[in-house]
Order: sequence, then structure tokens, then C-alpha cells
Amino acid sequence: MESKNAVKTITGYMISQILIIGLLFTAAEAFGMIEAELFNSYLDHVLGLAPLFITIMVSLSALVGLITMIIFGIMSDNTRSSRFGRRRPYILVGGLGAGISMIVFAFSGDFLTALIIDVIAVGIFSNAFYTAQRAIIPDTIDAKYRGRANSIAVNLGIMGLGIGIALYFILLGLFDDGSDGITQEGYILALSIGGIIFIAVAIIGFLRLNEPPVSELPPKKSFKRDFKEIFKIAELKKNKDFYKFVIAFTIFNSGNSVFLPFLFIFIPKLGLSTLDLLTIIGIAAPFLIIATRLMGRYADKIGRKRIVPPAILIGSIGFFLVPFSTILTEPNILIYGLVFALILIMLVSIQAPLNAWHQDLLPEATRGKFLGILNITRTLSQVIGVTVGGIVATIASSNYAWIFPFAPIFYIASIPIFLKIKETLPGVK
Repeated sequence: MESKNAVKTITGYMISQILIIGLLFTAAEAFGMIEAELFNSYLDHVLGLAPLFITIMVSLSALVGLITMIIFGIMSDNTRSSRFGRRRPYILVGGLGAGISMIVFAFSGDFLTALIIDVIAVGIFSNAFYTAQRAIIPDTIDAKYRGRANSIAVNLGIMGLGIGIALYFILLGLFDDGSDGITQEGYILALSIGGIIFIAVAIIGFLRLNEPPVSELPPKKSFKRDFKEIFKIAELKKNKDFYKFVIAFTIFNSGNSVFLPFLFIFIPKLGLSTLDLLTIIGIAAPFLIIATRLMGRYADKIGRKRIVPPAILIGSIGFFLVPFSTILTEPNILIYGLVFALILIMLVSIQAPLNAWHQDLLPEATRGKFLGILNITRTLSQVIGVTVGGIVATIASSNYAWIFPFAPIFYIASIPIFLKIKETLPGVK
């Protein structure tokens, strides 16, 4: 459904808003990468815990996210502040709380403390931010421009991903603990930088974003009524394509969660210098930016459905190459750059058409709630994926390279379900 409040043409105002939204994507990607990698590697490098503890923390954090995102989705859908808007209060409060929690995490002295900060504090505040951030594009941009809008936002989000990755590599060189890890002082600096950036962006988004006037928003519903409607069969039938997307996206995201929680434990074991790692990023980045732009552009020209399956098949190649690239007698930076580019295309670039597709399927009046339901894909997939990754890593005696070929199993399995979902781009069947 297209929003009656959506902008119908590409204007300077639209571009300015997309850039602000892109800044939110930058912060969200940086925060997500830092949480997924530095929080998890902290358990390994600083606390000296086994991969099983990472699995426990990631799984519990995902379960809290499942609950809180639905709650904040319903709350933001029904917020009617004429001064602060519908989504902006959650961007501000969520950003402040999550940023502070990230900084505090670096001082965790035991597993229980780290678990409470990540699962409770970060789990609640970050999902308040994510819910509002993800609803902004469908709230303000018409369906026929959403592919391109998402490609711009995702490309800016790549900057956040790059910040998180580069920050880790630089700190690995400056704060090497002598065993392929970072000292606690390095984590304190990294997580402080990440938390401060997140707080600053949340404040900018709160001050600079423009939302539709409250008078133009759909009628407000009670929280209880909105929540109960989730379980009504009539609502399921009315939005059956959305729920097909939920199933397909759950399977797809399980592939991401197979390797992501262990990525920053695996990379130091490659034995590459900081310069080598930054060179690999430099090789991968242009491919990533171009791929994201093209996917968003053609998602608005030939449809979302025609872009996603071939992108999945191409991106999957990189994951099968990981174990073979690590057995070379001498590291080949060019091969690593190509493999990393394919992995990032699957992890990041494909989000442009996927985001546009699910945004098209969101009911206008309850986008926040349905984004909370969609978050089930991230929650369940984290539990499924990290469990598979943890088991494989354990069986392979912590040779993390062998977890990567298991990710495409989930990616490819999602294709048949994606093909059963209707095309949502206006004028394309």
C-alpha cells in the first residue's frame, strides 16, 4: 500500500531527508556491527569464554528484541505528538540509552554483567531506535522510489559498517593482546567511540527529521487492541504476502547469523596485518557501493522479485570460497578482497531491494507493529544461525572458516519462498 503522505517526486527536500535517514542507517549499521562482533569477541578475548557463551548471549538478546520491537512498533504507530512526531522520540531515547549501554559494556568483568547489559539495556533501547529508523522510509517515500531511497540509505549505512570494521582492525593493531585479540583498553576505546557516535546521530535525527503532520496520521488505537490483532486470522489473511516474506526472510537471515557472531574472532586468525585488512576493505568497498546502487535502481525499474534471487546466487559463491582461500600457503589479498566483497554484497547490498519489498507490504496505519513482527526474522534467525555456527565451530575445533559454507544453505533455501510473494512495484507483474 502506498502512503497518502508519501512524496510523489524526487525533490531536494526528499534528498535531504534521505541523507538524514542515511545517517541513521550509518549509525544503525555501525552499532549493529560493533554489538554483533565486538560484544561477542569481548567474551572470547577479554573474558576467555567458550563459543557456547556467545551463543547464549546472542540468542537471549534476540529473544528480547523480538518482544521489545513489537512493543515499540505499536507505541510509535500510536504516538501523536504534534511537536515531536511519531517516530522521532524513539530515535532519541533509544539512541541515548543504547549508546550509553555500549560504553558501559566495555567495563564488564564477568559473563553475567555482560549478559545483563547486552540483553536487557542494549536489547530494549536499540530496538526502540531500530523500530523508528526502519519505519521512516515507508512513512515518507512513495513505493516507486523506495528501491533508490533504500540504496542511498544502505550505501550510507555501508559507511557505518566500514567504521565498525575499520575501528576493529585499527584497534587490533594498536591494542593486540598477543593472542590474535584486543586488550580490554582497546575495547573501552572502541565501544566508547561507537556509543558516542550513536548518541550524536540520534540527536541529529531527532532534531532534523520531518514527519507527516499528526492531523494526517491514521486514527490512534489502544495498545491492547493493536497487540491482539496480531493473532487474528483475518489479519493474517489480509496480509498473507507479508507473512510469506517473514518466513523467507527468517530463512535468509539465518544464513547471516551462521557466521556474523564469529566473524571478528575468525578474521584475526588469518594472520594479516592491519594494512592488509584495510587494503581488503578498499578492494571490496567499490564493488559493494556499486552493487547496492544498481540493486536499488533496478528494483524500481524491473521489480523487487527479479533482483533478489540472482543476487542471492551470486553472493553465495563467496561463502563457499572462504575455507579454500584460507589454505593458501601465502595470503592472497586480491582473492580475500573478492571474497569479502561477495560476502558484503549478500550481507548489505541485497538489503536495498529486500527493504523496498517489505516496506511495500507494510500496512500504512500499523507499519511500526508490522516491523516488529518482521523482526521475528532477525530474532529466530539469530537463534537458528548462531546455533548452527556454534556447533560447526565446535566440531571443527574452532576452525571458523568452515562455518561460512553453511550460510548459503539458508540463503538458497529462501529463494523458492521469495518467488511465491507478489511483486509490489507499481506497474510490474
